[in-house]
Amino acid sequence: MEIVETQFPSSTQTPLAVRAFLRAALSTWKLDGFGDVTELLTDELVSNVVRHVNTPMTVRALRQPAWIRVEVEDPSPTPPVIRRPEPFDDHGRGMLLVDGLASRWGTTVRDDGKTVWFEIDIATATEEIHGNTTDLPSGPRPLPT
Repeated sequence: MEIVETQFPSSTQTPLAVRAFLRAALSTWKLDGFGDVTELLTDELVSNVVRHVNTPMTVRALRQPAWIRVEVEDPSPTPPVIRRPEPFDDHGRGMLLVDGLASRWGTTVRDDGKTVWFEIDIATATEEIHGNTTDLPSGPRPLPT
């Protein structure tokens, strides 16, 4: 298992910094194609800490052969809640996105805080994104007319 982690302050700039941190890790692991969804879901978890906890946090990315896991750790014991916002509400969709797009997610509550995590199944996501590549023709494809 490969692990990268670092601490971030709680500020409006933190989600941007965390996305760059994750992009670098995914690039190092040659998993750049998972950046969009991984960054989006991590951004939601980090934004929750900034908005609701307002303390420094630890962000950790773990890579196994079959999955990527991202964890966001903070000192609040209060777990996130999936909300069902009204159509014109400004907030409240973050955990709904995590629930819908992650392969798995959860919260580990401890005496000194919590860790909210999600996993992306690499094999399944690769198949969904690229399909069965063994059946693809080689060479250039004609443009649609």
